[in-house]
Amino acid sequence: MVSRVWVDALEVFVHHSVHIDSPILAVSVALARGPGEWFPRLEEPSQAAVGPLVAGIGIRKKVDVEFGEPVAAGSWTEVPVSWRARSVPRLFPVMTGKIELAPVDSRNTKLTVCGMYQPPLGSLGKHLDDGLMHKVAEATVRDLAESIAGRLETLVRSETWA
Repeated sequence: MVSRVWVDALEVFVHHSVHIDSPILAVSVALARGPGEWFPRLEEPSQAAVGPLVAGIGIRKKVDVEFGEPVAAGSWTEVPVSWRARSVPRLFPVMTGKIELAPVDSRNTKLTVCGMYQPPLGSLGKHLDDGLMHKVAEATVRDLAESIAGRLETLVRSETWA
């Protein structure tokens, strides 16, 4: 598993990868079943709760989530995704990113969730992000990657050819 956070003057990039013990074709077929099957806490086609676990307690924020159409390039597949807070959206950043599948070898797939956001509230928001909020964003992306990977593994195992 790999997590990274890159920060420039205006935007923050967050990234987390997880390996799935299944071939890329099987995982891609599971991903193609749609976000309703693999995106965690998706309450409606466009509403979810995102956020990390802290001391075993979910710190979740209700968001409006949008999924783009899956894009396949060779053996890679990605699904664009973005979300914005449902309540008090000016206090929370909009996350824009993607969920990506790539082969590791003939039996393993790497799932990556990555995205960018701009801290809200100008320089105050930038200071809050530097001090704490980027850790929340990183934990949120890590939770999403691990949850999606687990759901995709379950879907692959439920297929007769897996």
